[in-house]
Amino acid sequence: MVVLFNFPSLVSILRNHELISKIEDIRVDEIAQRGFYKMKCRLIPSKYRLEIKFIKTHEEFIYAYRLYSTTTIVRWDNAPHYPGISTYPHHFHDLHGNVLESDLTGEAGKDLILVLSKIRKILV
Repeated sequence: MVVLFNFPSLVSILRNHELISKIEDIRVDEIAQRGFYKMKCRLIPSKYRLEIKFIKTHEEFIYAYRLYSTTTIVRWDNAPHYPGISTYPHHFHDLHGNVLESDLTGEAGKDLILVLSKIRKILV
């Protein structure tokens, strides 16, 4: 499995996006066959946060994007636990707790831009 993943490019997208007021935390843990990446961002308005996690190995690429304030508001991920969804393993947890199809594909750069666009619509 080949996954195009450029972590510095993702950080750049966040730093230059009008919805992000501050990247509060960046964690990177890379060893020979596995990479773990986590970012926490403060959004505008400031009561909202975005948490992003990636795990990359030769066999898989796992992601999770979580919009939250005091609790989770919405979440996108590709954990393989909803096989009945047409976009499996990609899925979206909506404002009402429903699990739905997702437009995300696992291409981190494109997905991040899409998530930020969807969050903007949620916060309007």
